[in-house]
Parts: sequence; C-alpha cells; structure tokens
Amino acid sequence: MSSTTFPPVPTAGDGTGVFRGSAVIRGSLAVVLVMLLAVTVAAAARRDGGSLTPVIVLAIPFAVVAGTGLARPFPVESPHRYGWLAILTLLWIALASQEAIASYLALILFVLYLLLLPTPWGAVATGLATALAVILSTTVAGPTVGAVLGPVLAGVAAIAIAAGVRSMSVVSEERRQLIDELVRTRGLLAESERQAGIITERERLAHEIHDTVAQGLSSIQLLLHAAERDIPGTSPARSRVELARATAAQSLRETRAIIAALQPDDLQTGTFSEALRRLAESASGDGLEVTVDIEDAGDAGTASAEGATLSTGLPMRLEAGLLRVAQSAVSNVRQHSGAARAKITLTVEPGSVRLDIVDDGRGFDTTEVDRSVTERAKEGHIGLSAMRHRARDLGGTLEIESAPGRGTAVVVSVPRSAQEHQADTADEGENA
Repeated sequence: MSSTTFPPVPTAGDGTGVFRGSAVIRGSLAVVLVMLLAVTVAAAARRDGGSLTPVIVLAIPFAVVAGTGLARPFPVESPHRYGWLAILTLLWIALASQEAIASYLALILFVLYLLLLPTPWGAVATGLATALAVILSTTVAGPTVGAVLGPVLAGVAAIAIAAGVRSMSVVSEERRQLIDELVRTRGLLAESERQAGIITERERLAHEIHDTVAQGLSSIQLLLHAAERDIPGTSPARSRVELARATAAQSLRETRAIIAALQPDDLQTGTFSEALRRLAESASGDGLEVTVDIEDAGDAGTASAEGATLSTGLPMRLEAGLLRVAQSAVSNVRQHSGAARAKITLTVEPGSVRLDIVDDGRGFDTTEVDRSVTERAKEGHIGLSAMRHRARDLGGTLEIESAPGRGTAVVVSVPRSAQEHQADTADEGENA
C-alpha cells in the first residue's frame, strides 16, 4: 500500500518556510505596505518644502522591490533573501528621512526580520530598526510623543504577529506529523491484516484438504487393502487393485506435501518445539526474557527440557493451531503486560495437550475479556477473543487467569482423542 507523503513542514524556529508557504501572510503584508505607502505619499503632498518628489522617487522602487519579494519569495535555503532585506532597509531609511510617516513602514520590515532571519538576529535587527525609526521620525517631525511611540508600537505589533505566525507553524507541523503517522499506521495495519488474512486462508485450505481429500484417500487405501485380501492371488484383478493402492498412496503423499506447504513457515522448517523456541528467542529483548519448557509424558515415560527441541509427534493441525495461540499470547505480553519474564510451557500427555503462557506483568481485570468482541475491537484488543476461538476450533478450551499487578496466565487445553483419531486414520491409510 502506497502511503501519502506531504511536503516538509518548517520547524518552529524557521519562519522562512512559513513565510514562503503562506500566501495569506504575504498578501496581508502587501496590503499593509500599499496602505502605508499611500499614507506616506499623501502626507508628503500636504507638506510644504518640495518633499513630494523625492518621496515618490523612493516609494516606487521600495514598492517594486518589496512587491517582487512578496509575490515570489526566495527559497528557504537561498541567501538572496538577506540581500533583499538589506535593499529594503536602505530604501526605507532614505524614505523615512524624507517623510516621518514612512517610519511606520518599519512594521513591514520588523515582520520580515523576525520571519526571514535566524531567531537571534531577527530580534537584534528589529531592535536596531526600532531605534533607527525613532531617530528618523524625531529628526524629521521633531521629538513628539507620536514620533517615539509609533515605531515602538510597530515593533511590539510585529513581534506579536511573528509570534502568532510561529505558533501557527507549530500547530501545522504537529497536525501534519499526526496525519503522516496516521497514514503510516493505516498502511501497517492494512499490511498486517493482509498478512493475517493470507495466513488464515492458508490454514483453512490446509485443514479443508486434510479433512476431505486426505481423509478420502486414506479411506480408499483401507478399502482397497480389504478388497485385496478378498481377491485370490492368481486373479488379474489383484494386480489392478495393487496399482490402484499405489496410485492412491502416491496421491496421499502429494496431498500431505501440499498440506505441509500451507502450514506456518515455522513448522515447515522444524519441529513444533523448535518453532516455540524460535518464538521465545524473537520475543526476548527490551527487558523481556521468554523461555520454553517442553514436557512430554508419553507411554515411554516423561521427558522435560528447558528450551527443548523435542519432537512432540502431535498432528500438524494441532501444532499449527497451538503455535498461533502462542504467537498471539506472546505478542500480548510484549505489547501490553510490561513483564520482565514470560514462560511458554507445552505439556504433552497421553490424553491431552496443554499450552501455558505465563508472565509476571501488570495483569488485568479478567472481566474485561467477557465484553463483546465489538466493544473490544473498537479499542483494538481482540487477540484474546481470537485465541479463544482458535482453541475452540481445535476442540479445546482456553482459560485466562489474571489480576491487576499479579501477572497473567493463558492456558489452552486440547483433548488428543479427536486429533489423534484423524492422524491415525490417515497414517493407517498410507501404510496399509
């Protein structure tokens, strides 16, 4: 699944990207610029002394230079913006030395300084420009209250505007990062669901083939074996029955190979106990230690080994189902329990198979498990319900023992009678 990508978002300390990326900010500055230039020219026209001509001569290049930079801002990494600011500053000084009202154009420069210059230098430039605006204003118009307060208030307003813009930048960055994270999470979830669907379908096909085709071929083997015993050794039909038995046996072997290929990868490359050991090794880490104990109490006695790689001799369907339960339970331990130790114990007895996954984590209230699957699915917690359904499909039961602060034990118990009957029937059919 392809994920949606967004353009890089400027950091809170980088106002250049905000200025370049926001047409609203640049448009607002352009409107204020036009208004201040119009007021400056009008003020010069009302004054005597012939200051109108130099004001117009300076206002036009100021407007052109400022408009060019606002309409087509320089790239974030371009150093040309510093030259642009320097030219604007020089034109502003010349204009303010002719008309006191032009000192208010410093408001535009203040905002540009704070957005386009690095944070400390932007503040320094704003302070120097404020002092210069006061000097120019008092020199041209005299030491009035307005000549002093005007530039100071403009500087305060510029700082407020720049702070607001940077705050918007932070909010925008957080929002975009959240969107990116949601898109990535959705992609991972979709891929996880796809893989889970593939695994589930493979297991379903393996079980269906085992319960239909494989069992049918096994029955054919048994029937042909019985028919062979009833046919005299000299009868031509006996050789045809033997050929049919050989063909059925070959088909059964090929069917079992298909079933094996559809089983979990861990069971294709080793025994069930080895698959459990690999699961424990992969889950260990980040403060969690997972161990495995195999206890085989068969007719020949009892064998037990920590991290064992004993062959359990269980039907493949039972091994696949128990492995999925173990994987889901260990995943829950890693994600939710906060445990330091967990232990997987497989107990194989003549009449049953028991799988225990015990951890020393924080535990939980087991009444939460009894909530509806829909409610738990809304919170993203359906693993326990899925394990319970899988245990039921195997003909067994799943019990959960836990309490807040006392760890958790997941216990799966499956009778071997039905499972062994299916396996024995298939073996008899192939060996008949």
